[in-house]
Amino acid sequence: MRLKTEMSRATSYVAIAIGIAFALLGCGPASSSLSAVVPFGIDLTGMWVLDEARSDAPPDQEAALQRIKAEEIEGKQSSNLGSILYAAQDFPVISSQRLVIEQDATSIGISYGDGQHRDLIWGLQTRAEWKIDAGWEQNRLVVKSVVSHTTGTEKYQLQAGGETLVVEIAIRAGPDRRSFRRTFDKAR
Repeated sequence: MRLKTEMSRATSYVAIAIGIAFALLGCGPASSSLSAVVPFGIDLTGMWVLDEARSDAPPDQEAALQRIKAEEIEGKQSSNLGSILYAAQDFPVISSQRLVIEQDATSIGISYGDGQHRDLIWGLQTRAEWKIDAGWEQNRLVVKSVVSHTTGTEKYQLQAGGETLVVEIAIRAGPDRRSFRRTFDKAR
């Protein structure tokens, strides 16, 4: 009986030591770097219409595809433009003319038009192959997305007393980087 107790105690010590090692080495469960608490007074809910004059144009997909084809025909090493082009398709806010947003204390739903919609909860989650971290950083909603060699960060911030929504998007696909700024006005 005494041997069982000593073995049980030794097993407990080993388990505790392993737990401490994982915690010190950062091998424990992943956690969000973003807050799950919506800042007081910040509500992105509503219909938002793009202000084209104050927004970056989305990538011209047709022109980019033509350029890639021309490079291939000329035997040039293809630029990585295609990787950014296709990554941009995974961030529909880049080309959306209108956003419809529903937000509550634990989640947000964003409709981009053309049947595209995304629901996110605050914290870490997986959608298809993407690893997503959604939450709050100061007064901005931040959505960080990672897959393979592509990362994207979207930052949603209210301005002009809540009448303007500015979305900054940064995409890195391999060695290529692109940034977009889209400005939306609240529909009346």
